[in-house]
Amino acid sequence: MDDEVRLTRVDADPPHLVWELCTSTETVGYLQALDGDTLWISHIGVDPRYRRQGHATRLLLAALTYAPDVPIALAAAPFPSWKEPGLAHDNLRAWYARHGFRPAPRPEDPYYMLLQR
Repeated sequence: MDDEVRLTRVDADPPHLVWELCTSTETVGYLQALDGDTLWISHIGVDPRYRRQGHATRLLLAALTYAPDVPIALAAAPFPSWKEPGLAHDNLRAWYARHGFRPAPRPEDPYYMLLQR
């Protein structure tokens, strides 16, 4: 894992947005979002070998920088990535809270969080 990890925005069909973290030989992380009146972050995943190195934060900051003037929302529910679990629900919500997201539960989505700017 001495290989540099680069962050790139991938061409995707609108309204889809994708950022990837890549080494010279493989993709090791990604963020998927939907662009619109609200930017909806749908998935963030980092290969277990590359976790706890700030890569998920790099991905999230790329999305936040992309949409500085629109609301940004997500469902803070664990999603299996690379076939291994990520953060547990409470830890995931806490991670998003550290990045400015606040719970805004809805009847149809109790995990809904909205970025507070």
